[in-house]
Amino acid sequence: MLFIVLIFCLTRAVTSNSNCQEVAAMAALEDGSTVVDTRLDMLAGTWISEGCETRPGPEYALRHYTFDNSGKFHLTQHHYWDDSCSLPLLTIQAFGKIQFKGSLVQPGAACGNFKFTNITIIPQDDNAVRELDKRASFECPGQTWKSWRKYEEHPVCDSRYDENNKKTFNLWLSSPNSHYPSVNSKGSNMYFSDISCLGSLKWAFNELKLLKVQLRPLMEHFKKTPREVKMELLLGDIHSNARLRQYYNPSSFQVPLVQQIKEHTEIVVNRHTYIVKNTQAIPPNIFTNPKTPPHLIEKPPLPPYIWGQWTSTRCESRPGGTLYLTRRFSFYSDDSSWIGEHNFYSDPFCRIPKFIVTAAGHFKLQGLNYHLKRTSSIDFYIEKASLTVLDSRMIYDLGLSRHCGVGEWEVNVPKELSTTGGCMQLGIFLPSVQYDVVKLEMDYKGSCLLFLGQVDTDNVQLNDVTKRPTAFQKPLVKCGEVPTYSRKLWEILNEGDITSGSWKQRGVGLWLVIGLFFPVCAR
Repeated sequence: MLFIVLIFCLTRAVTSNSNCQEVAAMAALEDGSTVVDTRLDMLAGTWISEGCETRPGPEYALRHYTFDNSGKFHLTQHHYWDDSCSLPLLTIQAFGKIQFKGSLVQPGAACGNFKFTNITIIPQDDNAVRELDKRASFECPGQTWKSWRKYEEHPVCDSRYDENNKKTFNLWLSSPNSHYPSVNSKGSNMYFSDISCLGSLKWAFNELKLLKVQLRPLMEHFKKTPREVKMELLLGDIHSNARLRQYYNPSSFQVPLVQQIKEHTEIVVNRHTYIVKNTQAIPPNIFTNPKTPPHLIEKPPLPPYIWGQWTSTRCESRPGGTLYLTRRFSFYSDDSSWIGEHNFYSDPFCRIPKFIVTAAGHFKLQGLNYHLKRTSSIDFYIEKASLTVLDSRMIYDLGLSRHCGVGEWEVNVPKELSTTGGCMQLGIFLPSVQYDVVKLEMDYKGSCLLFLGQVDTDNVQLNDVTKRPTAFQKPLVKCGEVPTYSRKLWEILNEGDITSGSWKQRGVGLWLVIGLFFPVCAR
């Protein structure tokens, strides 16, 4: 089975009628036809993960969120030991209510103001029980708590008023520096049970601070039925450092949730009627009991055969919320060289171009990564890079003339950056090494996907081989093959200029640090 999947991945791009330009053009059309409408009545419904999600940590999760028209919600997160979501770890359930206010950083999005009524955690196996006991001992020194039991709900927050005891309890609010009361402590207006500190688990739902609801067209039948869409819920990104999540206001998005519907539904937005269709790769009936996590089929591990061309399938966001991008990659097997392109934009649909970074170098696969399952470590050596400015204001706003390349800048004219050691304003340093991770998968449509490491939330480039990413960026799809060796790329890396030749139309991506931050929510 693994051999068949691997051969299919290696030949998929050759037999497909689409090349990279066509795939990119289709993605641009899909982005441009997306309709954003973030309101409570649009949020109403049930939203589920499209597949097993890898979050920073790493953490592996499936989400199942339900909202009503008033903003009341029931959120379920099933956490797993593995990246196929086949081995359940624990389940977190939360009930509460959310209200919206405007977002200043993400167009069309809203900032969520939410309050929990109750939260429970359910260990799903004996190892989870031991893990939660261990975590509680570390996070809550000196506190007494009720022992964890498999399949048993453990309340960690309940603000509902109890008529009999006249008490409430809310352990989610306790901080690691407070004096912890023991179990069933009385003598205040707060009733404590189980654990009052849970480390990173306390911030599992901070994603509700940023939301966006959108209708995304189904491109398979776009020419015949352009009003057929799937509904997506984008929630805020999770900080790559678990210890900083409680202070973090999301500024970009995770992978989207899709609305769970049994039949096709019509919806009217801005006087246009859309047909919402069920597109889930995961069967919706597996979420029948929120206390019982689904067991997905374990995915076959694929070796990191990354040779070929890969491209973005949608406009991507980065922490900071001010820039959006698409990426293109090409890898050559004979000399382990790569060349690539990041196209940056000013809007979330990648319509308004800002600048382009083209880069090239060599890479070295380092074997299996022991933190991320079915993932390999990879080192990217960034040896050449060029910058093409497409917005004249950027030249003056960032002072590019002083530190980024030699000579005066012109709009739409690429400039080689090696002479100045990169471009400090954009976090490009030459030469440099990026310690990254890489994983290959096949989706349910048969497309081969390439995952590279998620950029650090605080835009810190750590020159440390032990600090590789623990989650992934949006996947790239394989869109074409390349020869095993490129003479032109060899000339660029050894004696040439990356701005010369025909490399503008093909390529890979550069791991980039953009240190631009703005307020997230309206006050």
